[in-house]
Amino acid sequence: MGKYVESNLQPGETVVKKAKITILFVILHITNIFIIPLIVRIIKFSRLELAFTDRRVIGRVGVFNTKALNSPLNKLQNCSVTQTLGGKLFHYGTITINTAAGTTSVDGVKNPDDFKRGVMAQIEKYEEEKIQRQAAQMAQAMAGAIKK
Repeated sequence: MGKYVESNLQPGETVVKKAKITILFVILHITNIFIIPLIVRIIKFSRLELAFTDRRVIGRVGVFNTKALNSPLNKLQNCSVTQTLGGKLFHYGTITINTAAGTTSVDGVKNPDDFKRGVMAQIEKYEEEKIQRQAAQMAQAMAGAIKK
């Protein structure tokens, strides 16, 4: 403690006991400043879901304010990756998916470039399969018309 108490004593007044601040309080106080946001982030990250199927991109972001993503692959306008220096070093980043309905960003995705490449490859495969289905339907319709 500083000299404030001693310099403010009345004549003939003596200090019986000084209170001591425990270092534990300081540590807990400092940690609470960091722990509460950390707990919120842990809960947030535990509630993140993002995936792509053979037909769509689906996911949910948020804890209290949630945003759901459910978009067919052919409606996806863009899939991008953003990485900080730490993200590049430790192989994580932010995936941002743009659709006609809006934009959804998911932080902390492991190997985000792999996810993006997978989405883009699945979009290409989806489009090829769509063309093949249309060709098969057209061939079937033409075969039915020829039989008549």
